[in-house]
Amino acid sequence: MEPIIVFLLCGVFPMSAAIAASKLMKMPEEERPAWVREEAKLQRVVMLGNLFGLVLIAALWYGFTRLEWWIPVLCLVLTFPVIHLMVIERLFGLSKSFMFSGALSLASPVLLWLHW
Repeated sequence: MEPIIVFLLCGVFPMSAAIAASKLMKMPEEERPAWVREEAKLQRVVMLGNLFGLVLIAALWYGFTRLEWWIPVLCLVLTFPVIHLMVIERLFGLSKSFMFSGALSLASPVLLWLHW
C-alpha cells in the first residue's frame, strides 16, 4: 500500500476522534449525551482522547519519515480537521463520530505497524 494512503487512513480517524473527545468534554453537562454525563465516563473520554492523540503522533511520525515534510504538516493543520468537520461529524453527529473514529483509530496502529 502506498505510504500516502497509509498516512491518510491512520491520521484522519485519530484526529477526528480527538476533536470529538474535546468537543464532548467542553459541552455543558445538560447538553452532553447520556452515556457521558457521569464523571467517570467523562474521564474515560479524556483518556481515550489522549490515546487517540498518541496514535495521531505515530501517524505523523510515519508521515514525516515516509513522505515529504509538508504533507503531514498540511494534513495536521488543514485536511484532517476539515474532513472531521465537513464529513464525519455531519454524517454521524458528535457522539457517533467519536465512537466511529475511535474504533477505526484503534485499528490504525496495526496498519502502521504492518506498513512501517
